[in-house]
Amino acid sequence: MSATVYASARYGVVDDDTATGLHLASWTTNSEVDEATALNHGGSVIGVSMYNDRASVECSGVVAVKATGLALNLASVLTLANTTADSLNTNTANLFTTANGNAGLLVRNVSLTRTNTGFEEGSISATFYPLVATNSPTTLAD
Repeated sequence: MSATVYASARYGVVDDDTATGLHLASWTTNSEVDEATALNHGGSVIGVSMYNDRASVECSGVVAVKATGLALNLASVLTLANTTADSLNTNTANLFTTANGNAGLLVRNVSLTRTNTGFEEGSISATFYPLVATNSPTTLAD
């Protein structure tokens, strides 16, 4: 469905029709840090250290290709089909750590929903750790 927008604000989600994952309906990026505080004798915070910055991503939409489904493994790297500056490449937008060139989004959760009256839908949760290279993981067997 096309839309006519009368605003300077961003409208809609940029999608790639050649993708084999999800046609996105929503995309959320949250940037966060861990923190340690120093307290004085009265319990008031007098110092703060913020560290371990990272970004988490939540996305959902309709499964793009019914024959392939949503074929993502936990702990795999999430690949974004369209990573132009105007699309979904928001991993490092608010982080203060310079990312390793091989850092990627690590999949934490995958969900698939099928109903008798709707399209197959999926959702994915992933985390971007800027200092973790994701290009050559080691798999440990039981």
